Parts: sequence; C-alpha cells; structure tokens
Amino acid sequence: MALILCPECHNQISDKAEQCPYCGLPAKYFLQEPSVKQDMTALLKEKYDYKNLGNVLISFDQDYTQLFSAEQYITHRDAAKIQNTYQYYYETLKSKLVYQYVENHAGNLRVDILALQSFLRRMHTLKTDISSHNSAYVEQTLRREKDYFDNILKEIDPEIQLDDEQRRAVIVDDDHCLLVAGAGAGKTTTMAAKVKYLVEKKYVSPEEIIVISYTNKAIGELRERINQGLGIPAKICTFHAFAFDIVKQFSAEPPEVNFSSYKIISDMLERVIFHDKELMRKLVMFLGYYFDLTEDVFKFEDLNQYHIYKAAQDYETLKSGLGEYINKVERQRSKQVKTITGEYLRSVQEVQIANFLYLNGLDYEYEKPYPWGSLSTKKYTPDFYIVQGEHAVWLEHYALTEWYYSNVFTPKQIAKYRKVIQDKRRLHAKNKTTLLETWSVYKDRRPLIEHLKEILEKEGFVLKPRNLEEVYKKIVATGKDKYIFKLILFMMKFIEQYKTTGYDSGGFGILRRKTDNPRTLLFLDIAEQVYLYYQAVLKQRNQIDFADMINDAHFYLQEIERQNITLPYRYIIIDEFQDIARQRFNLTKRLSEITQAKVVAVGDDWQSIYAFSGSDITLFTRFLDLMGAGTELKITHTYRNSQELIDIAGGFVQKNSAQIRKQLISPKHLDDPIKIVPFDDQFKPMNALAVVIEQIIGEIIDEFGVQRSILLIGRYNYDMHKLYRTGHFEELPGGRVKSEKYPNANISFMTAHSSKGLGYDNVILINMFEGKFGFPCQIEDDPIMKLVTYEDTSMPFAEERRLFYVAMTRTKNRVYIATPKNKPSRFLVELIKDFNIPHADDINMQVVDLFSLRCPICGFPLKYEFNKNYGLNLWICTNDAEVCDFMTNDRVHKHDICKCPQCKDGYLIVKVNPKNNSVFYGCTNYYRDTEKCRYMQPLPNDPI
Repeated sequence: MALILCPECHNQISDKAEQCPYCGLPAKYFLQEPSVKQDMTALLKEKYDYKNLGNVLISFDQDYTQLFSAEQYITHRDAAKIQNTYQYYYETLKSKLVYQYVENHAGNLRVDILALQSFLRRMHTLKTDISSHNSAYVEQTLRREKDYFDNILKEIDPEIQLDDEQRRAVIVDDDHCLLVAGAGAGKTTTMAAKVKYLVEKKYVSPEEIIVISYTNKAIGELRERINQGLGIPAKICTFHAFAFDIVKQFSAEPPEVNFSSYKIISDMLERVIFHDKELMRKLVMFLGYYFDLTEDVFKFEDLNQYHIYKAAQDYETLKSGLGEYINKVERQRSKQVKTITGEYLRSVQEVQIANFLYLNGLDYEYEKPYPWGSLSTKKYTPDFYIVQGEHAVWLEHYALTEWYYSNVFTPKQIAKYRKVIQDKRRLHAKNKTTLLETWSVYKDRRPLIEHLKEILEKEGFVLKPRNLEEVYKKIVATGKDKYIFKLILFMMKFIEQYKTTGYDSGGFGILRRKTDNPRTLLFLDIAEQVYLYYQAVLKQRNQIDFADMINDAHFYLQEIERQNITLPYRYIIIDEFQDIARQRFNLTKRLSEITQAKVVAVGDDWQSIYAFSGSDITLFTRFLDLMGAGTELKITHTYRNSQELIDIAGGFVQKNSAQIRKQLISPKHLDDPIKIVPFDDQFKPMNALAVVIEQIIGEIIDEFGVQRSILLIGRYNYDMHKLYRTGHFEELPGGRVKSEKYPNANISFMTAHSSKGLGYDNVILINMFEGKFGFPCQIEDDPIMKLVTYEDTSMPFAEERRLFYVAMTRTKNRVYIATPKNKPSRFLVELIKDFNIPHADDINMQVVDLFSLRCPICGFPLKYEFNKNYGLNLWICTNDAEVCDFMTNDRVHKHDICKCPQCKDGYLIVKVNPKNNSVFYGCTNYYRDTEKCRYMQPLPNDPI
C-alpha cells in the first residue's frame, strides 16, 4: 500500500481506498495513468496559468469570434496562430481529471463552465470548422459576385468567361496555393483574373503584387493582359529581373551583368593555367583521355544506332592544329571523330590511342595507305602507322572483344570480320612488316591504354612523355579550335548548373564524396579552379551573372530581414512553377517568410520538361510540404483538345504514379483524335517519312482546309533538317516550312520542347523511331552533369513521357503520327496497346521494354545493360548482388549465366538452334581460333 494525495482536498490517503475519507472523491478520479497524474501535477504547479484560466477562455472567445465572423478566407497561418496560442490549454483540459478539478473549483477559479465546454468543443472541431467556413465563404462569394466574375476580363476579351474552377482559384486566399492547370486550361487567364480580383475586391495595392514567369515571351503576354489590358501596374518580371532588382537596391555599388563568361573561362584556360602546372597536367589528361565518354560499339543495340551516334559527334585530339603532322586530313571527310592532330577517326577508342601516341612522343599517321599490297580492290589503310627513328610498325584496333565478340554484329558479320583480321595478319607476315593489334575489351578487363603501353614497350618503342606546357601552349594557340570550344561550353554549362543548384565554393568537396569515378574526379579538380577564377574575376569587375543573381538575392533577403527592412509584397504569383529550380524555390520561400506574402504557384506537373536546365519536379508535386501549409486547386476544363484526345494523353502520362492525379474535361469531341500513318523504314527511311508526311498534309487540307495551321513536331532540331535533305520540304524563315507538293499549306516546325504552351490546328509527330535518337530519347546525360541536375527516376523515361504528352496536346484537332513499321517508338506501341488505337497490322509491336521483365529468382525488375565483366549486353537483376545475382543474355529463355565446366575462362550463355529452335547452353569461347570450347548443355525451352 502507498500513500497518495487526494486531488480534491490534498490530504494523504491510501492508493487502495475506494473514495477519499475526507471529501468523498471517488477512486476513479485519483487512480489514473501516470501521464494523467503528470498532467495534474503540471497544472497544480503552474499556479499562474491555472488561476488565469478564466482570462484565457475570454481571450479565446474573442479570437475565435473575430476569426470566424470576418468576411474573409481563413488561411493556414490564421489557423496556426490560434491553435498555437491555445493548444497547451486544450491539451491540459482534455484530461478528465483536470477538467473535473476545474469544474469542482469553478467558483474559486472564476471559470465559466459553459465557456470552458465551448472552448474544448471549438478547439476539437477547429480544423473542420475552418474548412466548412472556407467552403461556405467561397460559395457565398461565387453567388454574390457572379456578375463581377461574368465580366471580370471584358477589357481584354468580352468573350472570355471564367469557369467554376477558375473562379474558385481566384477566390481562395490561402497562404500557399498550388494551382494545377491542365494543358489548354487557361492558366494565364486565371492569373490575370486573380490580380484584378485582389486589386478591386480585396483592396490590395498593385505595388503589393508581383507576378513572376520564366521567359520574356510569357512576361510579354502577362504584361499585355494585366498591365495594358486591365490597366493594373503590378510588377511582372522574370526571376532574374526580380533578383537583380534586389541586388541593385541593396548593394553598396550595384553590379553590372556579365555576358562574357566564355571569355573569362577561355582566358583562364589560355593564360592563367600556366601558373599552375598540376592543373595544366590534369587538363591535358582530361582532354587526351577523358573528355569524351568511353562509349564504344558494345554499348549499342545495332550498327545503325552506333553510326548515328558517331555522326552526331565531332571530337578532336590534342594534336589538332598544332602543325605536328604532314598529311593533313580534309574536314570534308565523312568520319566524325577527330584526334588531337585533327584527323577524323572512326571511334572514341581510336581517339584515345592517337592521344596516347602523341603525348608519349611517338609519331604516327592515321590510315596511311599500306604500300605493299592490298586485301581487295581498294587500298588497304591500317588504323595507325607508328614511327620512332627507323623503327616503324602498323597498328590495327579492332571493334571486337579479345575473344572475337560484338553484340552489334551478326554471327555472319563477325565471321567476315575475323576473316579480314586473318587476311591482314597474312599480308603483314608475307611482307615482313610488323602488325600490332588492340581490342575494344580485354579478357583481363584492364583498360585499353594499359595494354597499348605494354605492347609498344615490348615492341621496343621508348615512350618519352612530351612537355605538357609545350603541348598545352600549342593547344591554346588554336583558340578557335572546336575541341577547345566544346570544352569551354561544357565547363560553362557545368558551372551554371552548379550555381543554379545552389552550391558555393564548398560544394566541390561535397560532390567529390558522391563519386569514385576517375574521370569525374579529374573534371571536378579542374572545374573547381575554373570556378574560383571565374568568381574572382566577377568580383574584381563588380559583375554578376544570371545564376548569381538568384543566389545573391537570397543572401540580401537575409540582410533585409536582419535590418528589419520592409518589402511591399503581399502576393507572389509564379507562372510555370513546374519548371522551378531549387535556388529559385529557395528565393521564393525566403521572400514569403520575410514579407509574410502569400504564394500562388501555377503550373502543370504533367508538362515538367526542363530538368536539363535545373528544374526539379518534386518542388511542384511536394509544394505544400516544402513551401508550407496551404491549398491545392485544379483547373481541369481544357478548351484546346478534344475529350477523346485528353483521355488518351492523360492516361498515358498518369502511368507514372508520381504525377498529380487529375481528370481533364473538354467540351470538344472528335473521333479518331490520334491517327497512326505507317511507312516502311527499312529502305531510305527519311525519304519514306517525307512521303508519308506529305500524304498526311494532304489529308489535313482535304478535311480542314489549306489555311489551317499544321505543326510538325520533332524530338530534335535535326529531325527536320534530315527531311529538308530529301527535297520534299524547304526551310523558310521563322520556323516556317514549305511543302513542295502543297506549297500553300500553312506549315511550321518545332521541337517538342519549343512547342510547349502553343496550340495549332493539327499536329504531325515526325520522329517516332525507337532508339537512342528517337522518342523517347535514350541518350544518357554525361555523369558529370548528373551531379548538378535533378534526374526523375520515378519510372523509366519519366521526363520523356511528359514531353510526349506535351507534343500530343499541342493540337486543337488531331495528332497524326508518322509511324515506322519496323522500329516504332515504345511510347507509340504503348499507346496502341493501352488505348486500342487503330493501326496497320504490319507494324512491329515487339519493342524491347527495358524494365518489363522480372527476375525469375527474386521477382525484381531486370535491367538491360552492357556488362564489362562479360563483354555482353545482359538482362541483370536490379536487386542487391548479395541477395540475387541473376543475369541472362536471353529475355525469352531466362537462364542464368554460369561458368563453363570444360574450359578455364569461358561462360555458358543461352543459345537457340535456328534449325529446330531447341535451347542450349553454349560457351563464350566457342568463337576462339585457339582453344575453342565446344561445350554444350541442353536446356528446357520454357524459361525458368
């Protein structure tokens, strides 16, 4: 038995008593859980608050009445204020024991029990009461101001009528509002109406409103509607203009805008670097071995993709323009990869070989004709002719692994390649000339350059590394060289994105800890010094660039707050918020916190397509979590697209569950909103594509007339340039296109990115090929740039999916898709399958889906990628290797790769007998000339 204090009379009593023997208080009021006892103890100890309870209830009643009786929208900030003020009392008085005690002593405490009960009830239902109040406020305002809203934009266009969702978006007045507007839903109209309503109905001064957008074009449209059309002088500007105004206003000496970042970085790389020998050494190494990614033939699914990739490149080696070779190669040659010397090479690995030879003092010629015979009717030109004194050799670099494999060549092509190799060897043996050989991938998995060094030294060549300062002087002497130009542009882009992400000088140390890649680490060492020099020059000149405008403005906002300086803004309205970058988000949030301004973010996460310039879609989708409590609203009535089209396009983009869910509604209806028009892409695909586009143009003219606008949408600008070369189309100024067959047709061309925000009568999609340069684009970003940009990994090709949605929703009528029969885009195949779009029977519907396959062992997705350890493209389980290391070379017959039991270094992969379709294990060493392994093991036809 223990003694306790009676909570009523404070006498000591037994904890086993049924009631207090002094005052009669039942035991249920003093035998409570420890937390309730603590509540009681806390209340009794805090005599001041306890005795002041009557005043607390009076204060609450006043605040509550004022909050709900006012003709206003109750914001989350208003709600938080009253909740934070009285939450402690509410939590304490919720205790039955505490409430009983106050009730029993109401007279002594001068507490009105009805007021106490009202307090508890109102605090309990505060959130739902506020929600009900706001809903009633909006409904009442809609009814009362109906005539006003019917004519709110008559100065701009008497025909404009706001729909119900737009009117609600104008009225709702929370601290943070996310306005999710579908494509063609009239978000600019809604923003203009919001500004007018605030000025005319809420008596907000125009000077207290700032409207921010991203492009000068968008700013021009907003100014035309708000400043000119409505006569409201609210501030409308870009983020950079707003930030620069803050910087100029609060800088001791306002800076100038720097437009010469290229010149500063170029000067640094031409002059300043000579004072830093270590940095110069790193830069020469980067230019020679690492500037271009080590992409090679084994990372492509077929030769066509590889050749397209090479054609898009323009690499040069360190020797370029240095006058160190005699036989100058003409720039008009078809090969596109150049060495330091300026030769055009056939692969990136050949560039590495040429650069190694040059940097180690070995003279060479690329593709020098072999003077003692040929392999065919054409001249035989080995890859390299290497000379040191009287010692000369020929070097061939093969696009095969050391065990004669390539995933892009067929077995027949590999056999032919191997025969040519044997012919070359016999030719050199016959003429007693030395032939050295290098391979794309070696059995020991060591780098190409290590093997090259070994075979050269074994052959007797003496490697004499050149004086790097002399090499670099000759490089910078060719300042207009495209190779250096490309490096400077890459450096400029990296530094811009680095600062846009919000990093300062300390960020390089953080980035180094994120990677162990030698190329990336080498670049970061170089970039850090360039960044520090660049920033020092800007400071010396009292200049600022666009990225630092945002960063410096954020800093000055902190100073503004510290000095208690008042900024006039009450409303911050931001257009295209789905494209916001982290630094701009931080600036907006800081400005809102300092000024207590309300933020209205307008945009559409389905159209977030600018991650490459720093945007982060999660800043939109998680707006209320990151910016602060508020309200999400949607504008779902679109007036551009037909209901049938937006059902398809909306369903397609919402396959990504990370996108905000919404159902767009349109008053327009149109049968067959998407038309699949096939063409044969096996022979002269560009000519076939041009012909089918002409056919589509003819159909559009027949149905809609020759004056209706037609937009050709490509994934890249060169999509249209390839069509121009067919002779069927002619380029006109301003993005206009002339069709030779229909010269009077109203045709324009844009990329999917540049078409965003625009509408045309009909749209034709002209690049719906599957591949690296198709749609979706399957080109990987440089790993270096991934350090400073946001990558949406919510699903494969997440941003490309949104871009395709943008392309489809540019039309007011139909989308016509020029469809390659043999290699249609995976997006197109998905549309056809999921939405039953009519199509020709001979379209290939078996497009490789990189993530649809599942591991037969653990059920995780299988990812298709090149595995250097095996020299093969494999389907590899994405689970941790310690849990599941399954991998296979066959997506149909999913059998795990395993060690060959018969030979030392071979592995068993799945093979299919073309005669009877039987499945078996075969060894990777089957193709060897020597020590050929013919081991076979039958397998069941069904995958495991």
